[in-house]
Amino acid sequence: MLWHHFVIYSGFAPSVLFDHILWETGSLGWVGVDLFFVLSGFLITGILYDSRSSARYYVNFFGRRALRILPLYYVVLAIAFLILPAFLDQQSADWLTRDQAWFWSYLVNFKMATEVGAEPIHLGHFWSLAIEEQFYLIWPFVVRMLSRRRLLLLCILCFFAAILLRVIITLWISPLAADVLMPTRMDALAAGAALALVARGAGGLQSLGRWPGATLAFSLGVGVLLLAVHGVRNIDPLIRILEHSLLAATFAALIAMALLSARGSVLRLVLGSVPLVVLGKYSYALYVFHHPIVLLMQDFGVQVHLVPSVFGSQWPGLAVFSAIAAALSFVCALLSWRFVEAPMLRLKRYLNGSEGERPRNP
Repeated sequence: MLWHHFVIYSGFAPSVLFDHILWETGSLGWVGVDLFFVLSGFLITGILYDSRSSARYYVNFFGRRALRILPLYYVVLAIAFLILPAFLDQQSADWLTRDQAWFWSYLVNFKMATEVGAEPIHLGHFWSLAIEEQFYLIWPFVVRMLSRRRLLLLCILCFFAAILLRVIITLWISPLAADVLMPTRMDALAAGAALALVARGAGGLQSLGRWPGATLAFSLGVGVLLLAVHGVRNIDPLIRILEHSLLAATFAALIAMALLSARGSVLRLVLGSVPLVVLGKYSYALYVFHHPIVLLMQDFGVQVHLVPSVFGSQWPGLAVFSAIAAALSFVCALLSWRFVEAPMLRLKRYLNGSEGERPRNP
């Protein structure tokens, strides 16, 4: 997602072949949200299922989620809606704060679905955090009530229901609404959840046999076909309806294959490498901060055209823009971890009991 926003908000205008390739890779960056949802469904369902017999099931889960997610989120909202307006003219301050109630309540995705352009664009990416929070508020009760088999059946139902809902909402409301509402994106969450439940059944993920490889091949094959026919920047609503589900299946298959790979495999070594571990540690803050940073850079005129092109290519300008945006995002993430996230996470020791063991590697 970071690369996606670096490209589209940098003023990058491809004119030569290499620039077009860079633009296409950036245009595909939106798929990161689908991966985020699949991973969330997998990890959260595993935590909930492993701890559902605990007497402090709800206290531990909601307490730990609140300590991890809410502090940084509300610090950013406080800066945006309570502090920043004091330095703006009245008209700008009123525009910035007019819809703030939707953010404080984690309902900005509903506002976006019903009124395009209503949200302050610098925080427009918070729609995905709203979906996550809505998932956190509902799923613990479902996992507590149902058996593993019924949960698996529900995940399958949710996967296909999401496709149907996207069709209905695309036709009756808007394509944007179909993209930002939790029920219409629950196929990715359900795919990850189903994978976590299979991992905890008889035989674990090995019981899937060749299904992960076959699913990955099928999804990638259809995806490549769609790209060849419609192009990377295609915004056909019906195509996007299918793409989200294909991506959910693809990422679930990739996660299964990663967990099934041998400990010394190249895939395990890459996923356990220091750069990826560091990015994982700061990923939440990086996601929160990078979007307003690139838009503020755009507001202040920091774009690719400030750097001379090379043989007609704007890649040097894009490289400089991305490096500055990435550095600023990482600095903010480091500060956030040091002064907001880590201190709050230390409070987890006051929550007795455990959320559950991590899923065992097959």
